[in-house]
Amino acid sequence: MGNRPQREHKPLFEYSAKYEQTVRTIDLIRKIFNNALKQRLWVFEPSVKRWFSPEEFMEMYERYDNLDPKWIAKIEVRDPMEGLEAADTQVESILARKAILTKKIIDYERSKQKK
Repeated sequence: MGNRPQREHKPLFEYSAKYEQTVRTIDLIRKIFNNALKQRLWVFEPSVKRWFSPEEFMEMYERYDNLDPKWIAKIEVRDPMEGLEAADTQVESILARKAILTKKIIDYERSKQKK
């Protein structure tokens, strides 16, 4: 990333197996980063529904080498336009519920004024 020197990534806890024989999570993070760059896509973290550009993802997670492999397996490389479409759907749903509530409030207030 940029002109920063490469750092040696060491686990923050001890593995029962030899470290050199264990897949390092930084290697998996780099694989996701390179895959996203190559495909010109973004990285999506479904557990928190958060989107990252490939560079943001690498900067956020490159410093760790003890991430849960199950968490890493859930990371997706996707078209960020899917995120915009999903956000539009949610906004439309919220606006529809807001319109229903607004009408309900107005109808209620009008019925109270007539009495």
